[in-house]
Amino acid sequence: MEKLFSLFTEGWIILELDLNGINADSLVQMLRASFTLENWDGILQIADRLYSEINQFYNIYRREYADGQKVCNFGLNRSIVYYFGYSMCLKGIALEKLGRYDEARECISKYEDLGWINGMNAEGWAEVEYYREIALANLHVIELNEGNTTALPDYLVFLRHNEEEILPGMIYILESAIKHKYNVDEVLIEFKEQIDSMGEYYITKRNIRYYIDYIYLKAKYYYINGNIYDSINSLLCSLASSVKLKDDTGFRKSAVLFEKLRNQTTSGQLDEYLCLMEQIQD
Repeated sequence: MEKLFSLFTEGWIILELDLNGINADSLVQMLRASFTLENWDGILQIADRLYSEINQFYNIYRREYADGQKVCNFGLNRSIVYYFGYSMCLKGIALEKLGRYDEARECISKYEDLGWINGMNAEGWAEVEYYREIALANLHVIELNEGNTTALPDYLVFLRHNEEEILPGMIYILESAIKHKYNVDEVLIEFKEQIDSMGEYYITKRNIRYYIDYIYLKAKYYYINGNIYDSINSLLCSLASSVKLKDDTGFRKSAVLFEKLRNQTTSGQLDEYLCLMEQIQD
């Protein structure tokens, strides 16, 4: 679908995407795929292209709406609000992952209030409210990434009222706890039952990266806090899930950490690991 041009810079391969002629809904799918692959630089390119395309559509839409003409939906599957919000939300997440927090805040400012869009129906207004809430939550995430743990109580309130955001939310919390070395044992306990019950939902209905990343980060959190036994058990779970779901990204990260801890495994844990390796060879 897209043309890839490889540029070699300082030994790294940088992919530039030729996104001309790709429609908005295909760009959305590319953003989702890039998120799964943790291709943050790719997301920046695709999100900007999607935002630009939707902005062009909206300018035409706005003129037609002002003139009382029958407005065109440009073959979009969702409301225009969705594309404005989704493009900047994903771009903001990518910038946050890259540690570019000020730029991530600028992205959030572009979707925290989309009520300025003309001619919205009920679906459009629902998207406005959704992105307003997500923007506030993502501001808390940036604060946590910067080490401001005072943002944690407010973020937990958001998670308690938005069950579908619990798993990605726990990923952000674990990343912050690992980076800034603070204890979130009570948070893990609070949401454990809900996450266990939602595992199948994330595997089948949403992004498997959330599910596997959570298990991996939990293993890493246990490791830096000296809980090696639980860390290795979590890694085995992450590896088994990665093999089952054919998630190479998750498998690689978990395997690297397991090898680091291999000498501290029990015989049963090591046998389970070797069994997983045999499955891959077969």
